[in-house]
Amino acid sequence: MAERRRVLTPLLPDRRLRADRREGIERRSFPERRSSSDRRAPGETVGEHIRNALQLLRNLGDAGVLDREHQGDLDAAVRRLGLALLELQYAALRQAEQRSRST
Repeated sequence: MAERRRVLTPLLPDRRLRADRREGIERRSFPERRSSSDRRAPGETVGEHIRNALQLLRNLGDAGVLDREHQGDLDAAVRRLGLALLELQYAALRQAEQRSRST
């Protein structure tokens, strides 16, 4: 295992003022929480976001600025995102097939 993964990063104390923290009734209820669609650019699907992230990561890898360990981490991240994209596409195909069977 890489040395940097073995080192524990100390947690910094919470710097928010007491008045800035939401507690009890002031906390957001479930419907008020942001959905993933709130954070997405308009019109972009989850798959498009994954494709864009893959492209950015590949560009970083192609720049040749990473050492061997970080390049390995980047390669692993690209593989995992690629698998996630395949699973997402597969799930969409299954849903489309189920809808076509039920109509």
